[in-house]
Amino acid sequence: MPAFIVFADDPAPSIALPTAFAGLADLRWRLIDDVGFAHGGEVNGAARIALPMNLPPGAYRLSLIAREARETFRVLVRPPHAYLSPAFQRGERAWGFGVNLYALRSARNWGVGDFTDLKSIIGIASELGARIVGVNPLHALNSLDPKAVSPYSPLSRFFLNPTYIDVEAIPEFATIADRFRADEVSFREALAWMSSDAHVTSFADLIKRSYLEALHATFQENASLERRRAFDRFVTRDPVRLQRFTRYEALNEKFAPAKNPGGVTLKPDGTRVQVLNFTVPNEPPNNWLSWPETYRDPASPEVERFALEPEARRRIDFFTYLQFVADEQLASVSEYARSAGVVLYCDLAVGVAADSADVWAERDKYLFDRTIGAPPDPLGPLGQNWGLAPLDPVALERDGGATIAALLRANMAHAGALRIDHVMSLGRLFLIPRGGEARDGAYGEYPLETALAATTIESARAECLVIGEDLGTVVDGFRERMVRESILSYRVLLFGREHDGSFSPPEAYPASSLATGSTHDLPTLPGWVLGRDIDARARAGLAGDEAVAQEHAVRRVDATRLLEALQAAGELDGETVERLHRTIDQRTADGGAYAALVAAAYRFLANTPARIVLVQLDDILGELDQVNVPGTFNEYPNWRRKNHVAVEDIAGDERVKSLAAQLCHRIRGGPVG
Repeated sequence: MPAFIVFADDPAPSIALPTAFAGLADLRWRLIDDVGFAHGGEVNGAARIALPMNLPPGAYRLSLIAREARETFRVLVRPPHAYLSPAFQRGERAWGFGVNLYALRSARNWGVGDFTDLKSIIGIASELGARIVGVNPLHALNSLDPKAVSPYSPLSRFFLNPTYIDVEAIPEFATIADRFRADEVSFREALAWMSSDAHVTSFADLIKRSYLEALHATFQENASLERRRAFDRFVTRDPVRLQRFTRYEALNEKFAPAKNPGGVTLKPDGTRVQVLNFTVPNEPPNNWLSWPETYRDPASPEVERFALEPEARRRIDFFTYLQFVADEQLASVSEYARSAGVVLYCDLAVGVAADSADVWAERDKYLFDRTIGAPPDPLGPLGQNWGLAPLDPVALERDGGATIAALLRANMAHAGALRIDHVMSLGRLFLIPRGGEARDGAYGEYPLETALAATTIESARAECLVIGEDLGTVVDGFRERMVRESILSYRVLLFGREHDGSFSPPEAYPASSLATGSTHDLPTLPGWVLGRDIDARARAGLAGDEAVAQEHAVRRVDATRLLEALQAAGELDGETVERLHRTIDQRTADGGAYAALVAAAYRFLANTPARIVLVQLDDILGELDQVNVPGTFNEYPNWRRKNHVAVEDIAGDERVKSLAAQLCHRIRGGPVG
């Protein structure tokens, strides 16, 4: 049964009674909000129920009671549109930075960017006048699969990736600090090796996990009453989902095909940390599809018995502790961002891996015989199969938006803005038969009105701006609907083209949008003009020599078009354009040589009406290689490439300072949260 949807600003809200109840003379109704406050009355033969006026936005339970029938429905009282800050309502604009958290390099992190690094970036952004910092999806990944590194193919969209935890910032760390410092030699050697590596290694997660095990033991033994209460409050926030997720983690560990002997161990006497040799098992990664049949149902007696075993209880508590700490640190980042006048902008992936914890936990909410993808478009001429499990539109309709609301609530909890990847999924998804190719796919319809009601309710509740990634094939009228719903469009410079292939002028960008230079699936701006993505695909065996030569020729024409657009907009002079042409033709592999191009591109975007201009940190730091090459897996180090410039050096980087000053001059506005 779809939810009843009414608008909070309706002067006379009402709902039409279902057929089974319409016209009944003895019908009583009761409307209950999420804290138990109730409204009610009787209906004598009417076809509609008049609801109380001025109902706050939210989800309500409506009980209809008569001699002939009794049933409970869901009523969504939605605001007229998603949250829009007072500053944005006044027409102000903002600019900020987009970062990949795992790619941040710093002197203090443990080989992978963490929540403390994110705080540092927010502090730098604030000092430079930026008002928003966007970050990649922070979703949980399969820690037992070293290849499971894509933030857009997560283990769960409800929970966080513990890899981003700053171990030394956990309160329990103070109790093992002396043991930690006693072994500066071998441990620091390992950290120095990981920090200097150009890519994030799976060893970083292994080392963290070893210390987190010790910190969990300390928490169990010595946690203060206040900290224990904070843990208990976290556990009760969404207890059923948390229980199932942590049981999944413990079961995944139990049925792992091989134990990884590598890691860092604290010796029993507490005097030394030993770095062991790392090995990664060659067996296929573990997931619930390979478990014994009786464990594939989270409600099975076998799973219940497992959860009562002493060792299983300890592991479940450990995985709960990881989520507690990760949530605690992200909350601290969010609080710091607010105090610095910066909006933390998070990212929600379009789906989860088919073998994920989310699918195991709520199997009836997903289509298991389909995967999510995209039809042919400029980003993927052959179409794309992302291998993600789609939510079941019938189940979403049946639960009246409860699943969508819970997902948004989890991801908006610490965000001032949320980007919804592939926002068209609110109304339709390109579904491909499992094991098939994109050409075998077709669009499936989703309950758009219910999804939008849930989105606006959760957005208003969390005071969280919504940004919809609307690249690719967009159905007619959808972007106009986004404007009415105050969901910002996501506009990318490299895709902003006219019919003749030239770049769209600044005035062509909509005001209700976020404008940026590139995305996680595209090369950086310096890498794009050089065609580094073309070369990467060629090395991966995805294109022959003739196709590569042709693509480079087309890209060189497009690079010229971009330079012409920037010059026509007054952002580059003729001499600089000629110099950049020579640099591109010489294929100069120095990101710094393209600083003038990058700065001009973002000044160009600052001249658009777009509400937000997001500077990709990779662009301004001159990174040449993209973080992800679509269509590759083992052939390219996707989602592992680190930034060349350390966090500590970003604030003093002349390219960053200069562009920040220019954007502050062109985009004048206060805090947007």
